[in-house]
Amino acid sequence: MNKMFLLGLSLFCLLRGGEPKLGKKVKEVVCATCQKYRKGFCLEREGTCVTKVKKGCRSQSVYEYSQEVKGWAYTYAKMECVDTCGERVIFMAWYRLVNICCSEKNRCNIKNALA
Repeated sequence: MNKMFLLGLSLFCLLRGGEPKLGKKVKEVVCATCQKYRKGFCLEREGTCVTKVKKGCRSQSVYEYSQEVKGWAYTYAKMECVDTCGERVIFMAWYRLVNICCSEKNRCNIKNALA
């Protein structure tokens, strides 16, 4: 019986990719990265980055003030890995940034891009 248990444990470890790890494993999350995301497509530097769950993925939507519409117009979103999300909304003279962070699943920041 013990031999069967050890054989089963050995196979399990091999299939998992190595020795069993002691303690809690910190979960990693894969974030989408893109310098300019608009209308569901990445226009510049598409990729991914890996971060820890306690940190996160950020989608930062950029709005510029438009004289034509006399208000804020969406221009693009930037997606990246971050240590801290920062302020939810940052107002500047001619633009504003809307930060939305997540870490619940891989590439969660795509759905937060306000495009």
